[in-house]
Amino acid sequence: MSTGGDQFCPIETGGKLASANFAEFYQRWENASGDADLPHLSKIQPAAIPPKFLPYITIIGVENEGTRFVIRLAGSAISDISHVEMTGWEADEAKELPTPTDGSQASVERLKWSIANRRPYCMAGPARWSGNDMLTQRTLVLPYVGDDNRVERFLTLNDLEFSGNSCESCEAATCKTA
Repeated sequence: MSTGGDQFCPIETGGKLASANFAEFYQRWENASGDADLPHLSKIQPAAIPPKFLPYITIIGVENEGTRFVIRLAGSAISDISHVEMTGWEADEAKELPTPTDGSQASVERLKWSIANRRPYCMAGPARWSGNDMLTQRTLVLPYVGDDNRVERFLTLNDLEFSGNSCESCEAATCKTA
């Protein structure tokens, strides 16, 4: 799978995550799963998400049997940094970003991987969409299923930092460049 040069880290049960925020967010997702392998999308309740996370989340809808991914909600930090409102965009659209992204198709491939493997993952790399060469991102991507038990939504949490190496401060230290 091409990841656009980003770091791609499938999450193992009980594995270490890149930050304390990711660990807390992942634990909420795992608790929402209960006895199922993935939580139901009804468990995505923005009002129940701690306010410190809200500016950094995105909710991505899965359409056309996993061939189309639409950003349903982009947190205010994402919009503030890019100076563009991404809500409503397809995941592989560059539209009016300050810097057109070359990793859009890789993003779609990672989402498809998560659907096929029914697993969450982290990714890390330059925040190409931001227009700032010094901004890096780490993103935790968590799948949710609908009534038919197919993945219908992704909830993501983004860690954004000014750094030369997005994996430098990752506590997991298990990422691979693909």
